[in-house]
Amino acid sequence: MVIRRSMDRAKSGITFLILVNVLVHLFRNDFRQHLNLHKTYRINDSNLWSMLLSIVYHADLTHLLVNMLSLHRYGSEVFVHSSSRRWHSFFLVVASYIICGVG
Repeated sequence: MVIRRSMDRAKSGITFLILVNVLVHLFRNDFRQHLNLHKTYRINDSNLWSMLLSIVYHADLTHLLVNMLSLHRYGSEVFVHSSSRRWHSFFLVVASYIICGVG
């Protein structure tokens, strides 16, 4: 029962990330002014908003669809179906996504 609840937290994290990505895609024209799409963002640029936005910004529907299917497929493998309960965390799923995105 406890394992099931912790697995649900990881699923909630993946669902949350997919929802955020879809919402940003739906309103991508509103966010475009905050991005320079031909620039590589670095932490030293002190433009955290653009760096975080570039993680969830997708060029077109196909790009979004492939990335979200991959996130669901491989995120579920790593975080939900892992034998270790320490990976079953909403916070860990979201933090891992952001850390990997900032790279």
